[in-house]
Amino acid sequence: MGTYLNPGNENFKIDISDDIYVDKTLLIEKLNRKLNTRNRFLCVSRPRRFGKTMTNNMIAAYYSTGCDSSNLFSNFKISQCRSFAEHLNKYNVIKIDMGGIWSRFKENAVSKISKLVKNDFRECFESIKFDDDDDIPECIIKAFKKTKTQFILIFDEYDILIRNPVGQSLLDDYLAFLNGLFKNDNIAPFIALAYLTGILPIIKEKAQSKLNNFTEYTMIESRDLSEHIGFTDSEVKDLCKNHSINYDECKAWYNGYSLGETEIYDPKSVVEAIVTKEFSGHWSNTSSYQPIYDYISMNISGLKDDVEKMISGSSVKANTDKYMNTISNLNTKDNIFAYLTHLGYLAYDKANGTCRIPNHEVRMEWANALEDSPSYASTVNLIKQSESLLKATWSCDNRTVENIIAKTHSDTTSPLSYNNEQSMQSAIFLAYIHAGNFYTIIKELPSGNGYADIAFIPYKPNIPAMIIELKMKGTAETALDQIKSKKYFAGLEKYAGNTLLVGISYDKKTKKHYCEIEKA
Repeated sequence: MGTYLNPGNENFKIDISDDIYVDKTLLIEKLNRKLNTRNRFLCVSRPRRFGKTMTNNMIAAYYSTGCDSSNLFSNFKISQCRSFAEHLNKYNVIKIDMGGIWSRFKENAVSKISKLVKNDFRECFESIKFDDDDDIPECIIKAFKKTKTQFILIFDEYDILIRNPVGQSLLDDYLAFLNGLFKNDNIAPFIALAYLTGILPIIKEKAQSKLNNFTEYTMIESRDLSEHIGFTDSEVKDLCKNHSINYDECKAWYNGYSLGETEIYDPKSVVEAIVTKEFSGHWSNTSSYQPIYDYISMNISGLKDDVEKMISGSSVKANTDKYMNTISNLNTKDNIFAYLTHLGYLAYDKANGTCRIPNHEVRMEWANALEDSPSYASTVNLIKQSESLLKATWSCDNRTVENIIAKTHSDTTSPLSYNNEQSMQSAIFLAYIHAGNFYTIIKELPSGNGYADIAFIPYKPNIPAMIIELKMKGTAETALDQIKSKKYFAGLEKYAGNTLLVGISYDKKTKKHYCEIEKA
């Protein structure tokens, strides 16, 4: 058993001994199906805190000949699969944490990898002679010829040199190193599986990737691994039930990443919320909003408008296909949004090609970034007065609501789209951004005999549910009548006696805003 070659299962033992552990072992069944097929080269990219390292520990513990993991997996779902015993601890595993290598050796990282792994080859295969000039591929060839045992290669944070500002020479050396491992016909038959994880997908050179034999599983195209990295909605629902945590509040804070038809939560934040019994921005404890700040302040056409739309709860169009998966070509709005999607600051809906801010926790990070950016001073002021707007709504203070809505509409909407209903709706969303601390906010909620423009469903106790109807033609009273006549409050029966019906109208001729609020 070595450090990098045929590691033991100690890290997996630690992971499963945590008080909160979600069984993700069925990923192994998916990987078993890919062994020795054309699909055996995988690159899985996810944001920080999504459990990539724990997944790698699990994979290494299952496949590595350096340990016996039968007891460790016996109570998990994979043990019930037919392929479980067939592949358990049957492969030579090379597991490399590139983040750790980079932090220790910096510019010498690439040359150091070969030396460290080669030392393990010499220790694990004492009967085989490895020459000083043997690289890792040559060591694999010699070991396979002797043992007839295939290899599985696992790289954690494979993209660390791509995400950091390293010199072009070092980056070229690293990409050549990866190319020599994974696109080498001499050792390809001896590699049963290659599993790379990182934040960014594989770097592209012009139209092609150096490692174009890899299938990529990303925050934009997750394929058949969606449910296996990150917590699913059903898993979070069970966790909340078992630990007496409010599921609706948890969902509003940490859900929002839609990978195909699967809803995915940030696992680290969910666990922190359960442990601390507090819903808050746990993301900021281990990360920084600097990536947001660096790019939203750039003078790129349409960027500021789209950012303000997303802060207000809207989605914006984004073409992610042109992004080259580096930090050097972030010179267009689409590339910036693609990059922030891979980092987890945005969620991407592939079906309609749009980006949005996924949940309340991440929206707080965006608000923090905007607060430090001079370009968004007016937006920040509106966010700050959002608390006053919510209190005025609860108090049925119609005139204060009118004034704040009018100011938000004026300060966030260009003259060309000022009379546009969608712009007005976005302004209302932004004006009520503080309500995310108390409500799940839903646009166009199917209810009664139609769709409520905006519904505020409480996840905090003792606050009213709210329904807002917007009228660009007609009066605030007309909006209220529509809420009642079409029964937009249907489905909110449990809030009967504690629901606010809010009618808002805008007169295009006078450019005045009106509000009427009733309790129901």
